Amino acid sequence: MAKKILVIVTTLLTFIFIGFWITAPQSEDPAQYKILADKYQVQIVRDKYAVPHIFGARDIDAAFGLAYAHGEDDFATMQDVLLVTRGKLATLHGASAAKTDYLVQFMGVWDVVNAGYESRIDQQTRDHAQAYADGVNYYASVNPSKVAAGLLPVTAKDIVAGFTFKTPLFYGFDQAVAAVVEGTYGTGLDKLAYLQVTHSPQPDLGSQGIAIAPSRSEDGYTRLLVNSHQPLTGPVAWYEARVKTQQGWDMAGSTFPGAPVILHGHGPTLGWASTVNKPDLVDVYQLTINPNNENQYLLDGEWRDFVVKDAAIDVTFWGPIRWTFHETIYRSEHGPVFKTEKGTFALRWAGMDEMRTLEEMIAMNKARTQGDFEAALSMLAAPSINYVYADRNGNIAHYYNAMMPKRPEGDQYSAINWLGLIPGDQSDLIWHGYHPFERLPRTVNPKSGFVYNANNTPFRSSVGEGQPKPEDFDTAMGIQTNMTNRALRIEALFGNDQAISREDLRSYKYDNSYAQGSEVGQVITRILAMSFESGSQLQAGQTLLQDWDLGTDAENRIAALGVLTTKPFVMATMRDQPEPDLTEAFRTALSLLQTHFGRIDPKWGEVNRLVRGDKSWPLSGAPDVLRAVYGEFDDEDGHLQATAGDSYIMFVEWAPDGELSTRSIHNFGSATLDTTSRHYDDQAPIFAAEKERRLPLDWDSLMAENTSVTRLGGDPKPLL
Repeated sequence: MAKKILVIVTTLLTFIFIGFWITAPQSEDPAQYKILADKYQVQIVRDKYAVPHIFGARDIDAAFGLAYAHGEDDFATMQDVLLVTRGKLATLHGASAAKTDYLVQFMGVWDVVNAGYESRIDQQTRDHAQAYADGVNYYASVNPSKVAAGLLPVTAKDIVAGFTFKTPLFYGFDQAVAAVVEGTYGTGLDKLAYLQVTHSPQPDLGSQGIAIAPSRSEDGYTRLLVNSHQPLTGPVAWYEARVKTQQGWDMAGSTFPGAPVILHGHGPTLGWASTVNKPDLVDVYQLTINPNNENQYLLDGEWRDFVVKDAAIDVTFWGPIRWTFHETIYRSEHGPVFKTEKGTFALRWAGMDEMRTLEEMIAMNKARTQGDFEAALSMLAAPSINYVYADRNGNIAHYYNAMMPKRPEGDQYSAINWLGLIPGDQSDLIWHGYHPFERLPRTVNPKSGFVYNANNTPFRSSVGEGQPKPEDFDTAMGIQTNMTNRALRIEALFGNDQAISREDLRSYKYDNSYAQGSEVGQVITRILAMSFESGSQLQAGQTLLQDWDLGTDAENRIAALGVLTTKPFVMATMRDQPEPDLTEAFRTALSLLQTHFGRIDPKWGEVNRLVRGDKSWPLSGAPDVLRAVYGEFDDEDGHLQATAGDSYIMFVEWAPDGELSTRSIHNFGSATLDTTSRHYDDQAPIFAAEKERRLPLDWDSLMAENTSVTRLGGDPKPLL
C-alpha cells in the first residue's frame, strides 16, 4: 500500500511540475532582434582601460551603442534593473524580491507611464529611449544564454519608467514607505524603518561636488570635481562611458545600468557633479475610515470611496514553479494608501506623477551654455538631486534642484507639521504642483569664486556673499539645514586658500580627516572625558585616542580604533537614527581589533581594504570624510571591506583659452562582471593609491591606446 501511495504522489507531483512548466512564461527567441543593428550606425572604441567611447551620426545611434557596450560589461545588472522597473524581479530572484515588485505597483509607475507616454514626453526622448532598448535587445540576440525568461522585448517605456520608479528612492521615499508600514512614521522612530528594494545595499548618504572659478584658481583655470559616493557594485554603481554624435550629444562621465544618458560628467563647454539632497518631499496623511464601510474615508465632511486595484505579484520558487499572489492597492485623493494596525495612511510625494525625467536629462546632456543648463533644470522633471556646475567661460554654480511641493501657506496652516502625520480629512491640505525653478535655492558666481555641496544645507554652499538665505524661503518647503563633516572640511580647506592650484584641489579632495567640530570629534571628546577602570582595555583605548589627530591615513595606528568606535554614530546621523550606546560601541571596537589583529592599534590600512576577487589593497579614508569609504566587516578576518563611498572620481578643467582636459578613475574597472578580464580590476590599484588616469578626449589620443573597436550596423566616421 505504501509503495502504491508513493507512486501516486510521485505521479501527481510530476503532472503538477509539467503543468507549471507548460504554463510558465515562454521566452522570446532573442535571435529575432539581430536585425535591429541595421537601423543604427555605431562605433565603439575602448581605451586603455576598456572604457567605451561611443560614436554615431545621430543621438539614437549612440544610445543604441551605449546600451550594447554596457551590456558587454554588466548585462546581468541591467537585466535586474529592467525587471525591477516592471515589477517582475521576483520572477527571477524569488520571494525576497516580491516587496520590490509590490512597491512598483503601489507607486503606480506604469499607470503614469502608460497614461502620458505619447502626450507628455517629446518624440526625441521616445526615440532615444527606444534606441537604448534596441541596444539591450540586440545584445541579448547575440548572447541568448544570458537572457532571463520574460525579459524580451525591452521597450522604450521600460527605460522611461525606470526614472519614475528610481528617482524618488534617492531622497528616501522607500524609507518613508517602510516607516508607514511599520507604524513608526511621525513617532520619532520612523527613521529606523528600512525597505530594501534591491539585492545590493542602498547608497549611504554621501557625495561631493566642487567648482572653482578662474578668479579663485592659481592659474586662471576653471575646475570641477565630480565625486559622487555610491555602492561599488550593483544597480546604482557607476559605469564610465563617453558618447559623441554629429547631432551635438557629446558627454564624458558615468551612468547607471538602464540609464541611456550620462548622469554626471562634462561636455565640451560645461559639466556638473551630482549629490543627493533631502528636502521634505514626502507627506503622509492619516485617514479617518468609515466605521460602517472600511473602503471609505472622510474628506471635507463626506465619505469617499477608495479606488481599488489588484496588484498581481508573480513569484518563482523553483524551476518553472511560479505562483501569482494578489494584494489590494487602495487609493485616495491624496495618493496610494496603506492599511496598517496603527491606522490607515495615504502617501503623496514629489515626482509621483512624473515621467519626463529622461527628457530633462537629455536636455542637460546637450546643453552648451549655462542658460541651456538652467532651461533644462526649469522643466522640474527630476524629483531631487543637487548639481554643482562649471563651464569654460568661468561660470560656477550650485543648484539645489528638487520638485518642491507647493504646500498651502497662511496662518491657518501654521500648526501643520509637514514632517509628521498630516490630517487626511481636509482637501486643502492636499498640495498640487511644485514651486518654480526660480524659487529654489541656488548660488551662482559668488564673489568667493568657489561653490560646493557635500549633502549639506544649500544655505552654506560657498563662503561670503552670494549664498541663499534661509529667511527667503518658506519653512513648509522643508529645505535641509544640516552640515556634514565633509562640508566642514571643504570650508576649512578651501575657505582660506585664495589661489587654488590643480594639486591643491586633488589634495583637498583626498583629505581624510574629521573636523574638530564634527560628530566624530565630539564623540572622541566624550570618550576622553569618561572614567574607566585602571588597567582595563577601555582605559588603554582611551589613552590611545588622546593622541588621535582625527586623520584616517592608511598608516595611522590610532584611526582604526577611532573610526570603528565612531562609525555607528556617523551612520546613525546620516540615516536619522538614534545614536548607539557610547561605551558599548567603544568596547566592541576594542574587542574586534584585539580579536582579529592581536592589538588595538593596527595600521588603518590593514583593516580598511578595497577588495576585488582575491586581490586586496589598503585604503585611507572613512565614513563622511572627503576620501569617503563605507565598508562591511568580513567576520572571518576582521577586515572592513569597502562597499560604498568614493567610486567614480573625475577632475575636469578648462584652461583660460578654453582647452579641456580630464582625469578620472573608477573603483574597480570597466569589466564589471567578467572576472577573467584584466579590466575587472585594472583601475583598483590606481584608485587605492589616490591617483587618476588621463581620459583621452581627442581621436589621436584614443586610437593610440585603444584596446578594441566594435562596429554595429555600419562604419560611421567618428567626429572628435
